[in-house]
Amino acid sequence: MNDVFKLLPEILRLSGNQEDVCEKAVFAAWGPTVGELVAANSAPARLYRKTLIVATIDQTWKRQLERMSGQILFKLNSNLCVPLVTALEFRVDQKFIARMRSKSGETVEFKNLAASAAQLRPQAQKISDENLRESFLRAASKSLCRMEQKQCR
Repeated sequence: MNDVFKLLPEILRLSGNQEDVCEKAVFAAWGPTVGELVAANSAPARLYRKTLIVATIDQTWKRQLERMSGQILFKLNSNLCVPLVTALEFRVDQKFIARMRSKSGETVEFKNLAASAAQLRPQAQKISDENLRESFLRAASKSLCRMEQKQCR
């Protein structure tokens, strides 16, 4: 991937900084810039007027990435050797993340997520903080789904 980063500034220069080429370059740099864990829970959706719109898996990831946005912005532009992005905007969009995962070949399916959440909801009602309760339900449901998938193999 380092070889690609070395070529990106030249590709951008030769393209005349065309918007679609810039967007593709930023998208290509996202994963290596933020690392595996963040890339697994977020995905660049659009570059619009130097603002990179990034989808996140949930509100917790959105808040965390907003806190890190200055560092991410600096590192992203440094990796590209060109200041293509001046702002980051994070949006919760689980469906977009799922589509991006399926395109990349990453196959994690949560078929019974709603059923698992319904099964856990009575116990989760004891958690007074609504955001924490929803995060718990998502995490626990996904864990149960993964366990079911492993049993089927």
